[in-house]
Amino acid sequence: MAKFSVLSFFRQQWTVLPVPNADITDKSIVVTGANVGLGFEAAVHLAKLKPKRLLLTTRDEAKGKQAKQDVEQRSMTNNIEAWPLELASFDSVRKFADRIESEGFSINALIANAAIATPTYAKTQDGWETTLQVNYLSTALLSILMLPHLIKSTTATDTARLVIVSSEAHLLANKLRGVANWPSILGKLNDEEYCTASNRYELSKLLEVMFVRELASRLPNPTPVSVTAINPGLCHSRLTRMIEGNPFIHFVVHVGKALFARTTEMGSRTLVHPAVEPSESDRHGRYVSSCEVAEESDLILSEEGKEISRRLWTETIEILAKIDPRVNQIISQHLLAC
Repeated sequence: MAKFSVLSFFRQQWTVLPVPNADITDKSIVVTGANVGLGFEAAVHLAKLKPKRLLLTTRDEAKGKQAKQDVEQRSMTNNIEAWPLELASFDSVRKFADRIESEGFSINALIANAAIATPTYAKTQDGWETTLQVNYLSTALLSILMLPHLIKSTTATDTARLVIVSSEAHLLANKLRGVANWPSILGKLNDEEYCTASNRYELSKLLEVMFVRELASRLPNPTPVSVTAINPGLCHSRLTRMIEGNPFIHFVVHVGKALFARTTEMGSRTLVHPAVEPSESDRHGRYVSSCEVAEESDLILSEEGKEISRRLWTETIEILAKIDPRVNQIISQHLLAC
């Protein structure tokens, strides 16, 4: 079982990662949060490989238009689309799924990258703490709504890919102890008194890893979709921009990145690798760091963690099914009972 290790962290930060070079000329790929940081650099890598269709999502149309132009300029290609997708709104996720369905978009790979890290407790219009909704609930909703389209693209020799961008920070999440006494896991994490800035991001990344394990366990064997949670490492990305308003935090983050961070381009390789390279069956249901399968946190692999994961899955599906009736239809049609 894995715990956060400073030595392991340094070793991984200085590991040179493989440049993606798979043939994806017949593939259609979606990257969320593609206008800045890791998502943008991943989109550039993918565009250079000249996929059949590359769809970038951004929070609004203006950002999408700019991202499309920037990726085309960097990659010297123009086979790129950009659609709006705001994960702080369940309605936006539903509309995105509606559009995918109406256009008959068969997705070979979805890279669910969009995420936030914020020191401020705030709720979305849907009533959920923003980090919890963006990083977990909306990502889970999008993943489930995209399952039929991923499955549709799968062949006997080519498995579709779902890549959820988590983090090594999930190893640091430490506020789920005693969860057996909580009437609702997600309800507790949505509570302002409990959901503090010191652990909010880490918990959202822990939930993502748990979701990947639970989803993978319910897909048939052999699986039509390889599901993976990945750790991009500490990178020079825009993720920390919302927590750097405090001068001291800004200084600490700036120094830490200067000493240890990967370039955003290097970190983006961790997103692209599981989406396009072979050996997807080895990564299915696993946590991947530096493009290699790694162990999840001690909590996740413990008996307590497994029970938490099962409860979390049940709660998540109950919530998402109320948001979109397609969720239960997809679960019953494509997933096994556990």
